[in-house]
Amino acid sequence: MVEQGGMGSEDVVGLAEKFCGGYHSTRRRSQSIMASLAGRKVNTTVGKTFVQKTRLSYPLGAFELIFRSRVFFSKYMPVLRTNASSDDSSSLSSSPSTSSTRSPSIPYDITRPRLHKRKRSFVVCGVTLIPTVAFDTFWRFAAERHAVDERRRAGYPRPWTEDTILQKYHFCNTFRVLDKLSQYIITEVIEKGSQEPFEVAFRVVLFNLFTKIETWEMLQEQVGPLKWETYSRSQYSAVLREAKNCGTTLYTGAFQKPAPKFDVSKEGYINHLILLEVLMDNKIHEICQHAWHMADVFEWLISFPSMGEFATYQLMLNLSYSKLLNFHRNDFVIPGPGASSGLGKMFGRSLHTGNVLVRGFEVEVIRWLAENQTYYFERLGLTPPRLGPKELLMDVADIEHTLCELDKYARLAHSNLKGRRSEIRRGFEPKSQLPAEAVLPAAWRHKARIIPRVREDKRIIVEKRYTVSRIKTHRIDAQGNKEYFVLWSGYPESDATWEPELTLNDDAPGAIVDYWANYATQ
Repeated sequence: MVEQGGMGSEDVVGLAEKFCGGYHSTRRRSQSIMASLAGRKVNTTVGKTFVQKTRLSYPLGAFELIFRSRVFFSKYMPVLRTNASSDDSSSLSSSPSTSSTRSPSIPYDITRPRLHKRKRSFVVCGVTLIPTVAFDTFWRFAAERHAVDERRRAGYPRPWTEDTILQKYHFCNTFRVLDKLSQYIITEVIEKGSQEPFEVAFRVVLFNLFTKIETWEMLQEQVGPLKWETYSRSQYSAVLREAKNCGTTLYTGAFQKPAPKFDVSKEGYINHLILLEVLMDNKIHEICQHAWHMADVFEWLISFPSMGEFATYQLMLNLSYSKLLNFHRNDFVIPGPGASSGLGKMFGRSLHTGNVLVRGFEVEVIRWLAENQTYYFERLGLTPPRLGPKELLMDVADIEHTLCELDKYARLAHSNLKGRRSEIRRGFEPKSQLPAEAVLPAAWRHKARIIPRVREDKRIIVEKRYTVSRIKTHRIDAQGNKEYFVLWSGYPESDATWEPELTLNDDAPGAIVDYWANYATQ
């Protein structure tokens, strides 16, 4: 191999020997290390040098271990890089990943990490977190996944990235609002149709029941304009029943949508429609508009049958794209199962320790990641992802969202980090061109979103709401008081309870009237 000027390889090896004192500074070891830095590989058995046809790489650990002298780094590292590029230009000319031969029409490059050591630990809420290799991967994934979205919107051809995992498998966007479903909710569900608060709430909750565009469009086509004012359970359920009987999948496959177990029907879609009615009858739009803290809305929603933490939080995020929920972007977050798993892969056993010692520890870690994101992106030589004309950083919902995607990505990138799943099922097959500009919610401009309103009491109190479905029978207790056997909405008959008449007269007098009306006809 012919040197292209500047420092020769023999000079480099000599300097390596000079600065490697105390680290087995033999000539053969120096040759091996320096050849690696220069994109070459040395066969130490026979002492012959040959070109390695792989991407130029800089082994950070070896560099920091051997070359402790700042003088050597500042004076000779630029020369090493220059020589390595010139030496390898001919032999690697066919490699598409070589920066010197990449066509200038391809607008992307994977940023090389800076020569910074990974920080050994962090302290969050007094708990020391020890990062794994997945910690740096989180930031790299977030930056590259957002870059893929930008390249697609700019009209560049596939593959949009050199990351083979991102090329092959589907991952959600770094910013949740940019996902296909979120964009559809904004443009087709929220911003089309009546803007009366109760109608907006009805449309968002209805869409959220199934979280599937095809189901929404089927209802629109066969029912007409979807309005609470003209809503009919029988009409909606008839359309859904026919579709299900024809083999149509009504629900999203992305996550489970468990239906409440109301006593009316065993069909999940009918019970979901009843849940919609219950939420509307309880004035969900007014609860959202008048709440002072987002946590208050969460506690109210999760009290209803079948509303778990993940489902409730996803509904709230969808409602936040409308004017019903006007809160600061970092007011509230609930880690889903995927996000919790992603945090576990980032911090290992130290996260478990934090969960034991601190209530709501994972929420605090997500807030810490959001607050410190700029530093950790830039530490790796990455540009922090930005959203929209205001160049918004990732909020706590986006951090939670991306942690879930990291959990999937790490199954292949870091298979040694064990989780409940080890494979990624959904491949990446883009079917359409993305619009040049994403649509951001008009409601985000509301002035109420400027000031954070994080509730001081961060405990989430879950008290399940019990609604009387019907009274099955009655009896007289030992003291001569009347009791009713009550079936509760959303719960099986095995959970029915005997309730005193005085209590029901206060809470559900209509149920008693209906019971005696039916009792008289028996």
